[in-house]
Amino acid sequence: MKLVAWNIQHGGGDRIGAICPALMAHNPDVIALTEFRTKPGLLIVERLADAGWPYSAGSGPKGSDNGICVLSRNPLRPGLAGEAPQENVARWLNIDLPGHRFGFAAVHILTSVPGTSERPGVAKTRFWDAILRSALGRQSAPFMFIGDFNTGRHQEDELGKTFVCADHFGRLTASGWIDAWRHFNGSGLEATWYSRFPGGRQGNPFRPDHAFVSPALLPRVRNCYYSHTEREAGISDHSMIVVEIDCEVG
Repeated sequence: MKLVAWNIQHGGGDRIGAICPALMAHNPDVIALTEFRTKPGLLIVERLADAGWPYSAGSGPKGSDNGICVLSRNPLRPGLAGEAPQENVARWLNIDLPGHRFGFAAVHILTSVPGTSERPGVAKTRFWDAILRSALGRQSAPFMFIGDFNTGRHQEDELGKTFVCADHFGRLTASGWIDAWRHFNGSGLEATWYSRFPGGRQGNPFRPDHAFVSPALLPRVRNCYYSHTEREAGISDHSMIVVEIDCEVG
């Protein structure tokens, strides 16, 4: 089976007409969307349901808040309530896939929470602490964390040392969880998002989009790669991450 995760940038806006065909072209079994917004997202859900992804679950973002939506060709069920801190509860969605015999958490981590006076990084640290706790309890289960982590390794997933919570990122891998893209592609920086200079000129490369798989799920993972075509075409500012997984163990 194939799982695609994609940050669709501010709910999709006037790009929804291109977002749906771009997803369909990959013919995934499961789609996980971050920066999903409820009102414009209804059109995405309807179009993909008509095209063969009739099952869906969402994190229920309100108004223009960014949340998560997962769509599937086969039945899915929301897992336990998202374990993110309350201020970011819509940015974590647990999903069980009974037909594929594994589960995953679609996540979107921000550096700070808009409208608060907290220092940048404080809310992000709380979110990462929750991920590490959750990962510890799921070590022996077939499970995956996937989405936009806004985090990576210094000087490996970025040119410099700007990522906040890079130490948390390292602790996740040190605890036994596998960075699926690195597992299949080795060292190097394959950018999935670029910063922007004033005037919109492309800035520095970053790899903030990841799939972490548990040791129990790793034997079933066949590949993990990025699709940059959509980002390069301006359909979103993020590349897609694609994970291919065997339906049956062994």
